[in-house]
Amino acid sequence: MGSLILSHLSNPANANRDIHFYISSGGNAGLAAVCAARSLSYPCTVVVPRSTRSIIIRKLRDAGATDVIAHGETIAKADEYMHEVVMKERREGESADVVKIALHPFDHEAIWNGNSTIVDELVHQLPPDDEDDYQRAVPADAIICSVGGGGLLNGLVDGIERQKRLLAPERASANKDINILAVETEGTASLALAMSKKSLVSLPAITSQASSLGVVRVSSRTLEYSLSPPQGIAIHSVVLSDADAARGVLRLVDDERLLVELACGVCVEAAIGDAQRQNGRKRKRSGGTDEGYGSDPTSSDESNPGSRAVSCASDTEDTDAEADSTSQTVSKLRQAVPDLNPESRVVLIVCGGSNITLDMAAEWREKLKDGWGSKKGCE
Repeated sequence: MGSLILSHLSNPANANRDIHFYISSGGNAGLAAVCAARSLSYPCTVVVPRSTRSIIIRKLRDAGATDVIAHGETIAKADEYMHEVVMKERREGESADVVKIALHPFDHEAIWNGNSTIVDELVHQLPPDDEDDYQRAVPADAIICSVGGGGLLNGLVDGIERQKRLLAPERASANKDINILAVETEGTASLALAMSKKSLVSLPAITSQASSLGVVRVSSRTLEYSLSPPQGIAIHSVVLSDADAARGVLRLVDDERLLVELACGVCVEAAIGDAQRQNGRKRKRSGGTDEGYGSDPTSSDESNPGSRAVSCASDTEDTDAEADSTSQTVSKLRQAVPDLNPESRVVLIVCGGSNITLDMAAEWREKLKDGWGSKKGCE
């Protein structure tokens, strides 16, 4: 978001003029915009859906938002209201020639450029561990990220492509595939829907608690990359339930003492959580840690090796002892990328998020104990 704001400020047409930034957001992009704008002494107004939690609105105000306006049921409706009503209003004491700039939360080249620097950091922080790694743009086998509108995913692809161009030609020709798992929750899975239709379609509504992913339609670039990724990149769509996402949140709470929101915890569960048994029965939890390297992987799209979808909510109940002992449990990561092994390098982008409290995590823990998500399964 800082990259986007700086791109507008560097525009000569905006030099020495009063500027007011506006953004529609489910919370996190709005918070980033407010922080970036205020750090440069510019005002920023945020328009959020009515479903936005009070904790997010309070954080936006505390961060210095000029105003926080709740309107509509989705980010798209909030965005429409921002453009058609809010930005056309003249605030008290506002200059007549103030430049009003709408910041898109995900669909802009500057957003992608900013996000692409994550790849630069990975290249710097993950030195090659063998000679073959010198032939890869990024020394990682898989990168897992959540998807709302696709700004992060677009940035990752652009960053990998930039690193590929920096390789010597004789090394670039021998690149290994870098797998990207694009993870969504049921009820926010706009990318999975668009990929299944092979068209830029919209969700009818947002029905997931992972509100930060609540974008009804991804960017056109995101769909383009997902259906036809650049050579050397494979993109896999993965959809999990809210209960799965909550389990990922609690894994970080228990193991790392980190508190993140559902939109981020879902990536953790995609990497190391058990998947639905292939025969449809409840899975059996083992006493050890599931590293995500099970067997018998499946894919929903064998016709396009660069683009796959893995969409099946995992059953969350501990199994009874009568379950078929020959069935295998497989993580979503292992389903999507079957040739991973314990030596593979997997990067989880867990960006944190603001829509989380200890009380919320405690509530999810109790809901999971009571069987939240236990009736979910593959259609």
